Order: sequence, then C-alpha cells, then structure tokens
Amino acid sequence: MSKAIIIPDLAYTSPKGRRGGNSNGYKEMIARIKYLQYRNDADGHIPQEKELERWVDHGLGRNYRDIFNRCVALGSGSVLAWTWVISPSPDLLALVPQAERAALVVALTEDIVDSYYEVRGMEQPEYSLVLHDRVTNETKDTPAPEHQLHTHVVLPGTVSTVAGERVAFYNRSNKGHVQLLQDIATERFAVELDRRVGPEWHALRIEVESPALPEPELAALPPVDPQALSELDRWFSMRPAQRERDRERGFDIS
Repeated sequence: MSKAIIIPDLAYTSPKGRRGGNSNGYKEMIARIKYLQYRNDADGHIPQEKELERWVDHGLGRNYRDIFNRCVALGSGSVLAWTWVISPSPDLLALVPQAERAALVVALTEDIVDSYYEVRGMEQPEYSLVLHDRVTNETKDTPAPEHQLHTHVVLPGTVSTVAGERVAFYNRSNKGHVQLLQDIATERFAVELDRRVGPEWHALRIEVESPALPEPELAALPPVDPQALSELDRWFSMRPAQRERDRERGFDIS
C-alpha cells in the first residue's frame, strides 16, 4: 500500500460531550480551541499578542472566545463543531521551497474545505484555521525527525445550503464522506506538487498518479489574504518551530 501523500482527519464535539451530560461538550470544545491557540507543545505557553493572532478567519472568529461563541450559535443538536486536521506528508512537503511551505499549507487547506463543501452541495462554510509545525518522532521509516506542517480547522455543526437554508451537517464514513475528503485532499495536493515540484515527486509515491483534471481545475490556488500571510510570516520569524505533542483525542496524526 502506498503511503498517503496527505492525511485529512476529522472529529466532532457533541454538546453532551464524550461521556454525556449537559455541559461536557462545551467544556471540551473551549479547552480544545484554547490549546490550538496558545500551545505549540505540552510545556510552553504562547501569548496571543495584538495583531499577531494565530487564527486565519473565514467567518468564525480570530480568537478562541469568538470561535467558541460562533460554534455555540451555529451548532446543531448533535454537533457543536467539526474539527479537522489537514497534514501533507513531510517528505513531500520538503520538496517545496521552504519559503513557500507555510503559505501553501494554508491555501491548500482553504481549497480543500471549499471544494469539499461544494461537492456536498453546500455553500462555503464559516470556519477558522490555525497553522502548527510539529516535529515528528524518529521511526524505522523516518530515522531523522521531520517538520510536519499541518492545519487545524474548526467548523460549525450547521451550514447553509445553496437554497439558502441552514441545516445540520454530518460527515459519515458509511456514506463515503470521509473517503471523499481524502480524495479531494489527495487530488489538490498532487496538483500543487506537479506544479511546484514537477513529476519527480512521483518517484517517492510510484502508485499515485497525477489527477486527470480539466484545464480550469489546474489553475493556481487563489492567493491567501495578504494580511493573513503577513501575520504568519511574522509569527514564524518571531517564534521558531517547536515539537507539538498533540494529546487531543482524534488529533494524533503521527
């Protein structure tokens, strides 16, 4: 089996939480997004400075309080929020020039989110995302630690349809939704690798073919919001990458 070129993962938080009850889900949710905002590892606290917010806002908020409140307002009876991880394979991302990697992972995540909801027949959702840089552990396949740039995405439990209605939104493996997300993520990352690296990356994944897409689909990813990019550049220039020990259930992508 070929090693995946990108791993999208998703989980949800119920208003009742993992163990049931009236408020567990809300406590779990706010703890999770605070962790994403303030931590790059289990030991260090990262202050959230004015004009240096970590979140890239697509309608859900630029800090954990706003994101939490919007999720409460837009949640369904069963789902308070969906939380995704989008993680390109480190060995393939390393083929991209270092100065382009952070912007690529952000833009790729935005493209995957928009494409997934479009295929599902929904309007573009409200969401916020944050970029993390995790240093992988040594294994027999990767004896040297690798930087694993990835994004965490928070989306509400409801979404607008093309007809203008707001409905509960579910991702169900038995209906092919998880596989659809994997297919879209793989397709979009393969397109970007073909464009930015060239065909030589296929030597690392001989089983993965370039997607046969119509020409309009091969257009470059839309530019990232310059303000968001500026903040990401400033963030990484001010704070070196740290090892992230992702202890949240459902977010272990090592």
